[in-house]
Amino acid sequence: MSASPEPGTPILVVQRSVPPKQWQGELIVHRDDTLAARIFGAPTAWAATGTYSIIWGTPGSRFVCSATFTARKGDVAAFRLTSNWSLIDLRRAVRFDVELAAEVRSVLGNSRQAGSLIDVSVSGAAVEVETRPGGSQMEVGLRANGYSARLLCDVVSTHSVGSKTVLHLRFRDMTPPQLAFVRQLVGQLIERQAS
Repeated sequence: MSASPEPGTPILVVQRSVPPKQWQGELIVHRDDTLAARIFGAPTAWAATGTYSIIWGTPGSRFVCSATFTARKGDVAAFRLTSNWSLIDLRRAVRFDVELAAEVRSVLGNSRQAGSLIDVSVSGAAVEVETRPGGSQMEVGLRANGYSARLLCDVVSTHSVGSKTVLHLRFRDMTPPQLAFVRQLVGQLIERQAS
C-alpha cells in the first residue's frame, strides 16, 4: 500500500539520533522525492548528514518514510525522501529479546513490584514478575540509555514460567516522548542484532 500526504497535512519529523529528536509540522508541498514543511519549534541548525523519519496519518493508519535534510528558510525545511511511504503496522512489529529491569504498577490498585523486561517491540512488551498484578492495565517503568519512561499498557495475555508470571503487554496512548523512548530502545536492539 502506498500513499502520499496532501498540503496542510500534520507531520512528525524524527531525527534518528541518540536520543532521538522530533518536531511537529505541517506539509507545504510534496513532489516526487522532495518535501517541504513548516516546522513548529524548528531547530536553529538541522543535521545535514543525519537521517530523519517523516510520519503522517492517524493512529492505525500512519505512514513513514526516510529522508535527509536539504535546505531551510525560516521555519520551513526541505527534505529529500530516501524511501517510499510505508504503512506502520504496529500489530506485526518484530519483538526483540532484552534483559532490562522494570517496575510494574497495577492501574487498578496501588501494587508495585520489580520485574524484568524480557522482550520489546514498538507496539508492546513482555515483562516477567513474581506475582500477577490485578487488573487489565499496567504501568511499566523502564530506564535505558540514560532516559526513563512510564508506559501505560493493556494486558493481552499471561502465562507462568516456573514460579514467575510473564505479562504480555500492548502499549497504549503513548505520547511522542514515550514513543521516541521505545523507538530508541528498539533501534539500539536492532543495531546490536545486526553487529
